[in-house]
Amino acid sequence: MIMADQDHDGSHIKGLLINFLHFYWPSLLKIEGFLQQFITPIVKCSKGKSTEVFFTIPQYEAWKEKYNAKNQWKIKYYKGLGTSTSAEAKEYFSNLDIHQIDFHWNQQTDNVLDLAFAKKRCDDRKDWLLSMEHGTFIDYNVKSVAYDTFVNRELILFSHADNSRSIPHFMDGMKPSQRKVLFSCFKKKLTQELKVAQLAGYISEKSCYHHGEASLTQTIISMAQNFVGSNNINLLSPCGQFGTRAQGGKDAASPRYVYTKLEPITRCIFHPDDD
Repeated sequence: MIMADQDHDGSHIKGLLINFLHFYWPSLLKIEGFLQQFITPIVKCSKGKSTEVFFTIPQYEAWKEKYNAKNQWKIKYYKGLGTSTSAEAKEYFSNLDIHQIDFHWNQQTDNVLDLAFAKKRCDDRKDWLLSMEHGTFIDYNVKSVAYDTFVNRELILFSHADNSRSIPHFMDGMKPSQRKVLFSCFKKKLTQELKVAQLAGYISEKSCYHHGEASLTQTIISMAQNFVGSNNINLLSPCGQFGTRAQGGKDAASPRYVYTKLEPITRCIFHPDDD
């Protein structure tokens, strides 16, 4: 039984484990009920005594759009298994019919796992990613999921998310994490120096940043670096030791020692009238 987080990275872990078994012992995947996954909520919405539970982000977003949920409901995002309380864990295990899902083999399994992971099929993977329809997700109100359904309706969401957070966008040259940093700095009107570690906490609170603090502080530091080869224009000011060209910025001081603020030119590039 695979017990991974319910987010995109959890889907990736499931895919890697399935690929590992398929590569070395494919006959195991053909055994009915051999491999299972344990699903947990990724979003819970509560209002009074009413509760709505979602196992996928697209389902939650569709529901939020329909019911204008943000204004009336309390929304809790479950980053990983550690977010659930002991009482919630007992609730999950007492309802295995809902949370335990089997994987099953079919004729498309070999081809679709090869498509998702084989080095020689990069071009096929590009076509696969382009073919995804908006709002794709797995309906978990089932007892069993085919491997090809998992790849085409869940693993593909990770691949898209991985691209969007790894490749700068052509509109502004930024990744989502950098955009969240800039949005939060504008919201805070960050014209006075603030410690990078403190700014990271503010960004997490105001921009729904769901990843680790270490990666966020590194993003802030990278946006403030101004040595040759770092940024064409640094949007944040490097108030302290933000690294040198000699080590590509890896010698930056700890986030609790360095400060930053918005560079004056930043508000010329991103004019307040466009907010």
